Amino acid sequence: MKKTLVALASLAALGTSFAQMTIYGNLDQTVVNSSQGGKSATFTKSNSNATSYWGITSKEDMGGGLSASFDLRSEITLMTGQAASSTTAVTTGAPPTSTTAATQGNITAAADAPGFFNRGAYIKLEQAGIGSLTVGRQADAWWAAQGEVNTTTGTNGGSANLTAMQTNTISSGSMTSKVNGTVAPAALTNYMGSAGSSGAAVNPTNVGTTYAYMGGFALATPNIAGFTGTYQFGIPKMSYNDAGSANNGAAWAIRYDGNGLSVRLANTYKNDYAGNKAWSEDLMGASYTTGPWKVSLVNNKMKLSGLAATPNANGTTSTGAGVFYNMSSALTLNAAYGILKDDVDSTNKFTQTSVNAVYKLSPRTSVYGGIANGKNEGKMLQSPIYSGVGTDTAAATVSAYFFGARHTF
Repeated sequence: MKKTLVALASLAALGTSFAQMTIYGNLDQTVVNSSQGGKSATFTKSNSNATSYWGITSKEDMGGGLSASFDLRSEITLMTGQAASSTTAVTTGAPPTSTTAATQGNITAAADAPGFFNRGAYIKLEQAGIGSLTVGRQADAWWAAQGEVNTTTGTNGGSANLTAMQTNTISSGSMTSKVNGTVAPAALTNYMGSAGSSGAAVNPTNVGTTYAYMGGFALATPNIAGFTGTYQFGIPKMSYNDAGSANNGAAWAIRYDGNGLSVRLANTYKNDYAGNKAWSEDLMGASYTTGPWKVSLVNNKMKLSGLAATPNANGTTSTGAGVFYNMSSALTLNAAYGILKDDVDSTNKFTQTSVNAVYKLSPRTSVYGGIANGKNEGKMLQSPIYSGVGTDTAAATVSAYFFGARHTF
């Protein structure tokens, strides 16, 4: 249950008034033991099962069905108490070292970058019966859609883990070691750079976790017979010397929810520094709930285009299935299976299986645990644990068990 702060109606001395705001969040910490090749590692994560974050939101009713709202959301790394994480800060790499204020012009690969409200910072205007306009940093429509049909109770061992592998190999430049063992072309690894200033400026479309969030605009439809749609696009031009579509991107999602069925169709793409499409992802997913059972099926294809597709970076396809069973109002069991394939060389493949359980101690607090196994073939080097310790050995099998606790407010 969310806790609502009703600020002071007025501060007479300052002549200032505050609107009603809601503080909300999710705290989730996982302990994982992962092993491969006779070696093991034990670690803990604040975003392995589900992201830890807190946020502030408020909504104003302006009459006539028109409303305005805002949302500010910041990821939390519980073990250190820091805002954001290495995967969702404005840039990745070493911790910030500069005392210079971070601005759009000096955010660089050196990671002199703010990480606060990295999970969302936007204003939304909504008109009943017409739709909404969102401006600012927001979840990519494709990314949000794939999470809504995930095949596991958390991220570990599920389809969301596979889609993260597909996109992390791009945004982290690790296509070299994770999928096919070759060196990724510059058009792929450098797509975040700016054509006009040699990579010094970064388009907010590609700031932070590049596939999960977008700095830009979104248009959304109202709910019509269970159908809703969203279209997003980034800031189209950052300097006089950039091509109008350099480093830009867009995403869309179509949703249907009704009669126990949820269907998601979505796409996202990002352009390179020359304004050409570097990569895109296409999602088809659905889940069906009947009584205590739910079944989820997901397929996601990552495609490379233009210079990013040559000479040695391959696209991938992931497929996943999950079955959920509510044994009681408190206990949910889940089993999942998934495959990640290299679209060019079929010998590069990763297969994962997992079994999970979640037990609700209260409406806001739960504990969970599970086991997961991932088999790498060819040159794949993946892990069934989201953002976990993978492997540096080709054809290795990674086995893991995990447990944790989650609290929402």
